[in-house]
Amino acid sequence: TMVPHIENGKVIVESFSWVPALGVHLSFLLDGISALVGMIVSGIGALIVIYTGGYLRGHEQISRMYALLLFFMASMLGVVLSANLIGLIVFWELTSISSYLLIGFYHERMSSRAGALQALLVTGSGGLAMLAGFALVAKITGSFEISHWIAGSAAISEHPLAPAAFLLVLAGACTKSAQFPFHFWLPNAMEAPAPVSAYLHSATMVKAGVY
Repeated sequence: TMVPHIENGKVIVESFSWVPALGVHLSFLLDGISALVGMIVSGIGALIVIYTGGYLRGHEQISRMYALLLFFMASMLGVVLSANLIGLIVFWELTSISSYLLIGFYHERMSSRAGALQALLVTGSGGLAMLAGFALVAKITGSFEISHWIAGSAAISEHPLAPAAFLLVLAGACTKSAQFPFHFWLPNAMEAPAPVSAYLHSATMVKAGVY
């Protein structure tokens, strides 16, 4: 009963002024697909939190794991619900930072630290490429609002900068979702505890690029 009833293309939008001088707003949009993915992120996340309680029972730093999992969950929900591309990039990189901390949870192990750093460098670099692609499209449309981009899709596709913007955004998506040739970081990230791999690398983070 707490899930908004969304049908016939209805969307729910909330927007807050963030950087007025640059016309940047902290905007969130809830429609059918974002509600579905948001429920997956929060629903699977709740199950993972329960699983963590059993998997790391008695571990002296289990509270740190809980905090990092909730940090990651909030970041993923930000990615799913963002209606402004600057906000999306911020949450996108927060998922990279939180995943770095989660993958390196066993920080006393060199292999864990190496896997976490590799994942951060690859996904972080992809995020920078995506930001550059967003900047090119914003130059075409004059806006960072996703709704404006959808409305001006014809003008974007016909612009000479469109192929470069597409490749840059695609690079960011492929690095996050571990698509070839950026797939090599994912096996090394399995140094993380099992709940992390189950949540980030099976259920949510690697789906962000596809989403």
